[in-house]
Formats: sequence, structure tokens, C-alpha cells
Amino acid sequence: MSDMSPNPPILERQKNAFQSELLRRVSAASEDFPTVRCWSSNKLRSLLGGLRSSLLDQRVITSSFPRTDGILAWLSDAGLVHPLRVEPGASAKAEDTFYLVEVGSGHQSTVSPFELLQAFQPQGIVSFFSALAFHSLTTQTPPFHHSVALTPRPPSVPRERAAPEIEIASIPSASAARRDSLGSHAFTYAGTRYFSTKRFRDLVPGVQMQILDPRIHLRVTDIEQTLLDTLMNPEASGGQSVIFEAWEHGLGRARPERMASYVETIALPVLTRRLGALLNLTGATTPAPLRAVLDQTRHLLAVDSAPQVPLFRGQPGTRLDAEWNVLTPA
Repeated sequence: MSDMSPNPPILERQKNAFQSELLRRVSAASEDFPTVRCWSSNKLRSLLGGLRSSLLDQRVITSSFPRTDGILAWLSDAGLVHPLRVEPGASAKAEDTFYLVEVGSGHQSTVSPFELLQAFQPQGIVSFFSALAFHSLTTQTPPFHHSVALTPRPPSVPRERAAPEIEIASIPSASAARRDSLGSHAFTYAGTRYFSTKRFRDLVPGVQMQILDPRIHLRVTDIEQTLLDTLMNPEASGGQSVIFEAWEHGLGRARPERMASYVETIALPVLTRRLGALLNLTGATTPAPLRAVLDQTRHLLAVDSAPQVPLFRGQPGTRLDAEWNVLTPA
């Protein structure tokens, strides 16, 4: 009876060839895969399956070479990949396992929450509380993390509806109450919840790629965007105390020209009003570029007739900033 599996010497040569090509592909981050050290189960299985097909087409391996499950088991036994078990969330994109692909890493190897976010959504943006922590704008450890997927705003959606997170706070609808206000819960790792959410691209002009290591790149909102996001989504940014701390630490580090440019690009008067009220409340010296944008908005907008809004959505204020018609905390 013939044995359809390759004999040991042949199989060993094929495994060596497969391993060599795999390590080459995960040696440096790319646009498609910003982190090649940490992988979601789905993405790693896709990579292994694609590599097997490619080497099979090149006749480097034979059809009897192990398939994806067998490859993953072999790599795990060889100590080349190590599973990170997570608790699946409730979303359709829920994950139950991530993997570290790193020669020499062991079961005690650690992974940062930012790398996990990037592995979960390679095209996603590290945002909100996660971005505050990444930029060291908060001393608090985030109890949750966010990856944001950017989408184009359909022409049929008016600009004022493009930012529901900063519109006038109202009593949540019954359907909204059934959803997690932080977004889609993808998974929980080490007791911390990880969420994904979507935002219109024209509301997030400030995204940068941070290179932590040749194998680990992160897409993250820059300091200026991260600070503005605290006014657009205060809940996801950690709430009032975290936001005040972030502006205290961050305003001096932010580039005022860049932040002013973002405010003009986003072009939502309610954001500008909240920014003006926040600067008034904190007593911060307003940099000239920001002051020019605020003055322009004040001249163009009849603030007195604009709807009164709280500084932070969902957190009613008690003191009126008459300059911006914004209710601020006492």
C-alpha cells in the first residue's frame, strides 16, 4: 500500500522551505499588515493557506503537505507561533484566538493592547482612550480599547449628520439603549474589553503611522486629532476627568497650526463651540492659530441663537458659557 504523505527527508525539506518563506514574509510590517508579530486567527490562517498555495504552485511543496490546521499545529509544536486566548465578544467580528509569530517568544511573551488592536483590524485606527494612553496624555489605565474603521461619507448624508457623536444629547432611543454605547465588543483580553466602531473619514483627518519596531507599525490618531476626539466622543475617551487631564498634558504638546487645520477641515460648528468653551473653562492660553479659527466661527455663527449644548455629550453642565452657549461643569 502506498503512503500518500511525503517521506521524512522530503517532508523535512518542504517544512524548511515553508518556514523560511514564512519568516521572510513576517520579517517586516507592510501597508496591508502593520503588525506581523501579532495576528488574529483568521488573518494567520489566511496567510498560511495562501503561502501553502503559492509554494504548491511553485512545486516547492507537494499536495501531500499539511493543510492549514496541520501547519498551525506544526508551527505551534516547533515554538514558532504562540496562542493568545481571548474571550470572544458579541460582535460578528468576534475573535477567540490571536497568535504571536516570533522566534524565541514563549508563553509568557507579552503583547501591547495597541498591537492587539492593529492585529484585530489591520486597517483600523487606534483611537479615543487608547490613543490618549498611547500618547501618554493620561495617567489612567484604559478599561477598554478602540479600533476605528474609517468609511467615506455618502453624498446623501448631510454633514451635520456625519458626526452623531457630537450632536445635541438627547434621551437615547430604545434601540440605542440595547446597543453598547462604546461600539461593537470584539473580544476581551486580560480583563480589558476591545471594541470596534466606524467613523466617517472626513471627521478624522489626523491619522499617523507610528513605527515601534520593523515588525510593529501602528495606525493611530495624532495628538491633535486625539484631543479633538475627546469633544466628539467623550465617553469613548474616558469621561470628564480623563479629558481634562488630557488637555492639560496635551495642549502644550499639540501643534496649534495642525489642530486649527483639523477644526477647519472637520467644519462642525458644535465642535468649535465646545473647543472654545473648554479653553475658557480651563483658563488655557489659546494659541494664535486656534484663536483665529475660533474668532472666525464666532463671527459667522449666531451663537446666541444656536442650540444650547453641554460641553460633554451625556454629561449635562450647570454653568453657562455665554460666549459659546455651552453648558460646562461647575
